[in-house]
Amino acid sequence: MRVRRTRTRLVQGTRCILVDDVLTTGATLAEAARAVEAAGGVVCGAVVLAATRPPAYASMTPAHDHL
Repeated sequence: MRVRRTRTRLVQGTRCILVDDVLTTGATLAEAARAVEAAGGVVCGAVVLAATRPPAYASMTPAHDHL
């Protein structure tokens, strides 16, 4: 992932908030943060609209589900 060359000037020195539709492992947000920082931006936080359990835990249910 990278910031488009035509947008690099807009990102340089800019405080950014990342937005992701679904958080699973966090890999997409981590890569987006890396790309923004590589382009000179400053990641201040992230917003996620929905979260899922990471694949390794998808078949596990929380203890309170068994009550």
